[in-house]
Amino acid sequence: MSAVSNIHSLLARLLPEQVICPPTPGGRRQRLFAGVGLPSQRTLLVSRLDEAPDLQAVYADLRHQALAGNVAALNDLGWIWLNGKYWRADTVLAGHLLRMAALQGSAAAWFNLGQQHYFGKGVETSYVQAAECYRQAFERGMLHAAAALGDLYEEEVCDVGLDWQVDLPRAYQWFFRGAERGEARCRFEVGYRLLHGVCVAADIKAGLYWLELAAATGVMQAAEELAVHFSRFDAARYLDWRDRAVQMGSTLALAMKLEDQG
Repeated sequence: MSAVSNIHSLLARLLPEQVICPPTPGGRRQRLFAGVGLPSQRTLLVSRLDEAPDLQAVYADLRHQALAGNVAALNDLGWIWLNGKYWRADTVLAGHLLRMAALQGSAAAWFNLGQQHYFGKGVETSYVQAAECYRQAFERGMLHAAAALGDLYEEEVCDVGLDWQVDLPRAYQWFFRGAERGEARCRFEVGYRLLHGVCVAADIKAGLYWLELAAATGVMQAAEELAVHFSRFDAARYLDWRDRAVQMGSTLALAMKLEDQG
């Protein structure tokens, strides 16, 4: 029997007929945890769940899709059980579902497994396992995983039980890999480091290149960096990036503009 056949025979036994929905709207803690991981059908699924008059009906549909072989639905069920916002969390079941989806090639499921290991939700916290899951997600096309890896390799660990060390060169390598593939935040991280010579030799021209690419796709911090940089010697470019940053909602750029007008 193939691995996929095994997965679907197990899945029918794992998925309950109904879920246990909370009797009252989710509190602050649930809302905070709702951001852990990513559903496959992000905007559509969250809107559907938030607006559903009957969550059991939504669950029945996702369950039917998962049993029919829909890997995205399988990941989404794992994500919901991992967070516990819409129905009672079950991190063990979430892990099973996410691993099943990951084995069938779901980049989102690999990313969510990384989140589970990073936060220690139902498993021992392991940055090593989180890094491997994020890597698998990136290799399968989830560019955001490169930013997660960059952050991870920059993170200092206070828990002596975690076997992890900061690796700034490797962090930069992951940010750069993401930037090359078009990940907006990675482009900002690379541009910032090159502009200021953080962990790499300073290269102002290259730094500005990556920051402009990031700002063009809506990264507010990139527009702020560009405004600050050009404020020293290029009034026209300074005003352009300052005003773009203001339009993106930057309080820093707005303060700069008010100061300029005062």
